[in-house]
Amino acid sequence: MDDEAVIERVLPSARTRAPEVLSGPERRRRWSTGEKLRILAHSIAPGSSVSLTCRMHGISSGQLYTWRKQFRLGALTGFVPVSIAPEPPRLPSAGPAATSSEPAPAGVIEVALPTGVNLRVSGDVSEVLLRRVLVALS
Repeated sequence: MDDEAVIERVLPSARTRAPEVLSGPERRRRWSTGEKLRILAHSIAPGSSVSLTCRMHGISSGQLYTWRKQFRLGALTGFVPVSIAPEPPRLPSAGPAATSSEPAPAGVIEVALPTGVNLRVSGDVSEVLLRRVLVALS
């Protein structure tokens, strides 16, 4: 079944739908985040395709792919993908000064905020202090 048949089955009036006329000085249509997420969900639904989704919602495929990229980067939801980097190898210390009583090295937290700010915290930091810093940077 091609896209044309699917459009006719799902949305019979898709071909006869009148174009949307935007009045006023603004010539661009504004999509809310909720609308964008709904359209993105429709585009990945079983039996759907990019061209079908774009025709049904009156957008270009470039716009849909831009929204997909924004979703992957966290621009639409505020969440960004997290990756855990492996710890760098520790070099053995020379001499008898190395004992088992040395404190274990503290972890490192690195946060890349959507604003482009990178924050790296090492050592033992309280949750309250870290929360204050993140709120101040966002």
